[in-house]
Amino acid sequence: MYATALPHGVLITICKRWRLFMTVLLCTLLLGAGYLTFATKKYESVAELVVTFGRWSAPQVERGPATELTPSDRREIVLAHAAILHSHDLARATVEAFGIPAIYPDIAADPPARGTAMDAAVTRLLDDLAAEVGNQDNIITLSLRHPDKEMAPKLVRKLIDLYVGRQTQIYHNPHEGFLAGEVRQASDELTKAQATLESFKDQWRISSFDKEVEDLLAQRSELDTSLHAARAALAQAQERKRGLEKLMTKVPEKLPETASGEKYRALDEAQSRLLELRMKRSQMLATYNPDGPAMAALKAGIATAEKEVATRRADLEKRSTTAPNSVYQTLQTDYLRTSADVESNAQPVQVLTGQITALDERLAELRRNRGRFNDLVREYQIAEEAYRSLSMQHANARVKGNLNSERISPAAVLSEPTQPYRTVRPRGLATMIACLIGGAILATIAVLLREARDDRFTTAEQVVFLLDLPVLASFERQPHRPPLQLLAYGDSA
Repeated sequence: MYATALPHGVLITICKRWRLFMTVLLCTLLLGAGYLTFATKKYESVAELVVTFGRWSAPQVERGPATELTPSDRREIVLAHAAILHSHDLARATVEAFGIPAIYPDIAADPPARGTAMDAAVTRLLDDLAAEVGNQDNIITLSLRHPDKEMAPKLVRKLIDLYVGRQTQIYHNPHEGFLAGEVRQASDELTKAQATLESFKDQWRISSFDKEVEDLLAQRSELDTSLHAARAALAQAQERKRGLEKLMTKVPEKLPETASGEKYRALDEAQSRLLELRMKRSQMLATYNPDGPAMAALKAGIATAEKEVATRRADLEKRSTTAPNSVYQTLQTDYLRTSADVESNAQPVQVLTGQITALDERLAELRRNRGRFNDLVREYQIAEEAYRSLSMQHANARVKGNLNSERISPAAVLSEPTQPYRTVRPRGLATMIACLIGGAILATIAVLLREARDDRFTTAEQVVFLLDLPVLASFERQPHRPPLQLLAYGDSA
């Protein structure tokens, strides 16, 4: 018969079938007591680790700027550390460190039929191991349950030691050997690029390309200015030289001396006699016959006087000297000085022209080789930057390797593994309370199921509920509750 769902109906049903209820409840309690009696007692050792960040963490050897971590990043890092603690490899290394007989002698005595004893031991260790992380902190709580209370803290301590070594390898794997090889290769490439660049510089006599071009252009500008000034000075000297040449053609080199003194006395006397004879002839022509003997004698005397004057003049001309022309000498001095200026100004023009030509050739040579020079400089800079970067990484790797060898880690032990003094599994009181509550629930379900399979009427509510008929009276034992109100359906008397 269907049982009513009302609380008092359930109680009535339990009271009616109390034997079944008590049987199920007692069986459940007996099962709990058997579990507490025969279950393997386990002790729990607990340790706490803190994962530090920033300046409280391990020494930072990178030269770059520090990266600020967000709360989610920190949370992920802490969870990753917890996963390392609960990893299969770490558990296997712990079992191998102590040996299966020392940790789980039952597995060593009776190996499993499937799989190896090591797999069974690692599986049991992982089942008994817990690495828990709080919701808002960076604390990892590591707990391990083990039947041997002396072995439990040792296992936790070993797990922590292995964890420190493993997490340093994961987070601070330096790759020192690989970086050392890369540094050597980068050094060879840098040496090769430097040798090529230096050979190119020696071949084309280049020290600093841009600096040399700048200096050459400055020198050419100065030489060009000097060349213009030298050409102007040369042109002026040449023009002055040509003017002096023209003047020297017009000015006589020497001048005759003036006739005066004893040198010209004989000539003067001869000229005076000649003049007297001519005057006398003029006087005699007035009184004498021009063809007379007196005039003939006078003419003969005049001819003789003229010859004497001519002889005296010719002799004087042979004996007379010329004096140098001072104007010509001054012009000649200026000409010589100007010629020297022309030669002195022509020499700088030639020298400056040659220097400018050499500078132009050098600039053209540098322009032709600029592309190759820039390529070699770029290759050298790339090789130098690669060598510097790899050298810095190698230095960082060596420092990280030293950190690993010194077991320096961002995870620090906050509390050492505890020494257990009482068992944590099984829990007696909690197990019995759970068995009591569970047994009561199972007993109630069993009673209700048994009542549902019974087709007899036991309460007035069942009659009203199933047959839809009024109940006039009922004969029940209900000592601890007030009389049940009769339920009627349809017309009631």
